[in-house]
Amino acid sequence: MWFRKEIKTTCSSFLCFLLGFLIFISETLVSEAARSRGRKKENFRNREFEEGVFQLDPLPTEDPDPSSAPVFVEEPEDTFVVRNKPAILHCKARYALWVYFKCNDESAHRRQHSHQQFVDPMNGVRQVEVSVDISWKEVENYEETNKYGCVCFAWSSSGEIKSRRAVVTIAYLKKHFFNQPLSTSVEIKGQISLQCLPPEGVPPPKIFWLRNGEIIDTSKETNFIISNEGNLLISQVRLADMGNYTCGAKNEANQRLSEPATLTVYVNGGWSSWSPWSECSSRCGRGIQTRKRLCSNPAPLNEGEQCVGETAQKTDCTTLCPAVDGRWTSWSSWSTCGLDCKHHRRRSCTSPKPANGGRYCNGKDLATGNCTGGMCRAVRDRDEVMEYGSSQAEKAHSAEPETNITLYIGLFVAIAVFLAVLVGMVFVVRRIKGQDPSMYIGGGSEVVPVQPDLTQNVLNLPPHIRHGSHSDLNSNEKSGLCVAPLLPHHHLFSTNIPPSPAQSHVPLLDPQMSHAPNSTDKTTPHSDSSLSGPSSLTSSRANSLFGPEASLGKNYVTSVTLPPNLDIECIAWKMVTKAGARITVPDSGITMTVPKGSMKASAKEEIYVAVLRDDKDRPRLTDKQTLLSPVIQCGPTGVSLRKPVIISFQHCAVVDPESWCVGVYSSESSTEEENPVWKKIVTLNNETINTPLYCQLDSRQSHLVTDQLVRYVLVGESQPDRKAIKSLILAAFAPALHSSVDYNLRLYCVEDTRAALEGVLQIEKKLRGKLIDNPKSMPFQDGGSNLCLCLEDVGPGWRCKPGANYQEIPFQHVWSTRQNHLHCSFTLEHIDRSLQTISCHILVYQRGIQAHRQILRINTDLREKPPASPAVSLSIPLGSTVTSGNGNSPVVSVDPPAEGFRLSSEVRKQLCACLNPPTSRGNDWRRLARELGVDRYINYFATKPNPTEHILDLWEARHRESTALTDLMNFFRVMERNDAALIIERHAGPWL
Repeated sequence: MWFRKEIKTTCSSFLCFLLGFLIFISETLVSEAARSRGRKKENFRNREFEEGVFQLDPLPTEDPDPSSAPVFVEEPEDTFVVRNKPAILHCKARYALWVYFKCNDESAHRRQHSHQQFVDPMNGVRQVEVSVDISWKEVENYEETNKYGCVCFAWSSSGEIKSRRAVVTIAYLKKHFFNQPLSTSVEIKGQISLQCLPPEGVPPPKIFWLRNGEIIDTSKETNFIISNEGNLLISQVRLADMGNYTCGAKNEANQRLSEPATLTVYVNGGWSSWSPWSECSSRCGRGIQTRKRLCSNPAPLNEGEQCVGETAQKTDCTTLCPAVDGRWTSWSSWSTCGLDCKHHRRRSCTSPKPANGGRYCNGKDLATGNCTGGMCRAVRDRDEVMEYGSSQAEKAHSAEPETNITLYIGLFVAIAVFLAVLVGMVFVVRRIKGQDPSMYIGGGSEVVPVQPDLTQNVLNLPPHIRHGSHSDLNSNEKSGLCVAPLLPHHHLFSTNIPPSPAQSHVPLLDPQMSHAPNSTDKTTPHSDSSLSGPSSLTSSRANSLFGPEASLGKNYVTSVTLPPNLDIECIAWKMVTKAGARITVPDSGITMTVPKGSMKASAKEEIYVAVLRDDKDRPRLTDKQTLLSPVIQCGPTGVSLRKPVIISFQHCAVVDPESWCVGVYSSESSTEEENPVWKKIVTLNNETINTPLYCQLDSRQSHLVTDQLVRYVLVGESQPDRKAIKSLILAAFAPALHSSVDYNLRLYCVEDTRAALEGVLQIEKKLRGKLIDNPKSMPFQDGGSNLCLCLEDVGPGWRCKPGANYQEIPFQHVWSTRQNHLHCSFTLEHIDRSLQTISCHILVYQRGIQAHRQILRINTDLREKPPASPAVSLSIPLGSTVTSGNGNSPVVSVDPPAEGFRLSSEVRKQLCACLNPPTSRGNDWRRLARELGVDRYINYFATKPNPTEHILDLWEARHRESTALTDLMNFFRVMERNDAALIIERHAGPWL
């Protein structure tokens, strides 16, 4: 036994010695060869130098340090194996004497199909390259829990190293598609999405599309887009796009093609232009003309709809007929002889009658002659005739005095009536001249606008007003008529359109208002990064409004990027990083959500959002258009965003997709420009794949998903043959300090948004006005009917001026106005000083639409002490609700903004991994968009590489209620995605 062990020891020692000797011989030979090559190259360089050639970087003349450890130049990579083709693993190392593979801890020497050794001629370093084949059967028979893998080893005298483990997986691709494209028809210039869900495979197959057997190259044909889940989107279908479309799936194992789907492009018929009218069917007099048109522009194609309407039209026509002169008929026979011994005969101009401007017959139509031949009757006795004549003369003589008396009485009455009318006219003229000029003249059932005096810009004012006297500061409202938007100073223009706030010059209302801050005073931004967001606005806002500098009307804010000429109450900003932020303008219902990851990792940007309340910032609209939202500006422009931001704000449209055509307008103009340029960037329900933003229009809120920080506003108009409805908010105010003679009421009619109401409250705060009834909302319908306001049921001790209790605002002033604070005013006269309470109500309705009426009830006691300082806030706290008197939806219902985000980055990443891949049941991100109500234009998310992430960003902005996270988890359960619901539950806890 010991002999065998001795033999084995001796043999192993001998083999080691022999192996070391061989290595030494090989290294010596390699070194000698390198030295020989070095000598040859040195001789060659010397020869080139002698010939005048200069060479840089001489080649090495000897081997590198033989003690260097092996280094991998190429390590094996993960690969796939198919049934009829083995997988090949490659490995390459430097300074190695031997390189080999081990697959699942077993040597793979026998499966090596390539083993190469060479020396790099540039540096003389030895390299060894080995390749090994892995068959499909070897991987299939491997039943261990871990996947089949191979490791490469490189060995030398200095040591041994091993590479990463390369995993070999069996590649396959099943035959049947989960979802194949279906044949369909689409109207020309429409959009279409062909669905495709490829068969299961490893690795995941790559989707491609064929049209009529040819592969579609989306880089060349920009009309086609292949979404991240493999659907084919055609943004604008053309006739050339008709054909058979096939979805293809390909990976390392195989390639599969779906059944072809036929895309048919149909064309609905369109009418050609009308032909000219035909000639009149009658040559003389009334006839008929016709004209025709054809359904050929374009003609219906591929079962497209025929044209709707009539192909021919008829109309009456008249052709001038020739003139016909009249001619006499024959004379009639003579009549019997009369008492005067005369008889008559007649003829008529009717043979023919004069027609079409013809001349009438010349001559007489009656002939008279003396009776002859004893035809005259006997004459009565002359005495009787004389007696009859005497009695008649006497009667006429006795009636003459009575006639003269009647004539004199009538003349006297006429003169008295004329004098009474003249006195009345003089009185009316004096009353009209005594009234102040106003925007509307009320009286009766209709108010006629005053025509503008184009010869002057400013009305002549009494001297005591021009020189700043406050003896009658409320005189401009005593007429009780509609006036311009109310500001601390009025500029009364002689036009029908009230002046803007920036044009105010005339003092108004209150003896103690001479030092009130002017609404035209703007903030002066400075640079200071310490002020950020709404939290920093509170103290600055309070100091600027109610502090010592209130007389200056200035708010000093420090910032670099904020635009000039903006009030501090209208803007909010924050310093935003990759963690995202929510920026809310105080008391306006406007919030910008900057999602996590929108900024680069190292970026930091000061982002702001503001509401613009100056009249010049509103877009100029046509007569059919109306403003539906506040004008919002965000910035700064040019910020590089990796993800879109969401701008949330209120709108005033009564949402009805069949009645409204809503567009999003944007402007890149600065706040200092007088006439900013606006352009429509998207029309809702008419989006294309190239639309730059997505607009989510809820019942009261709007959400813009955009990556451009500019101005935005919603503009709407009625669909053809429809009458859209928007909501107005009515707010009544009265001065806290009033005269003992008159009491002025101001009624504002603005868009039913929180931002518009807050603008009115800010103006009345500066005027020290008080809200005398809760704001009410009222529907206002398109259709041209004016807005009527009537002051009724005035309590005892007060009266309204005659004819001034009724006013009308023209329809266009309400529908497409360029004013932010449209309002009217009423004036009550105090006739009984012992009564100090006022009770009345204002009825507001749209003419012809009595169902949309609203009533503001006014009950106030003048003995109540006015506020000691202007610090009394008129603002309705954010989050409160003001209800309308007729049961309408709340005017203001805004949830308090919740800071931060509900979903962490890790949870969002897990949800995206669950919902982004398409499923055969369709309960993926598309179903989530449908459950959350954001699938109106789902192709917007389909073009994004991570649609679930964008949907969750929009969910964060829309749902700020406390139960939002619970509702989201319930949505996942309804979708039968318990895996996604479990992620939420692990994140927030099982108590949800």
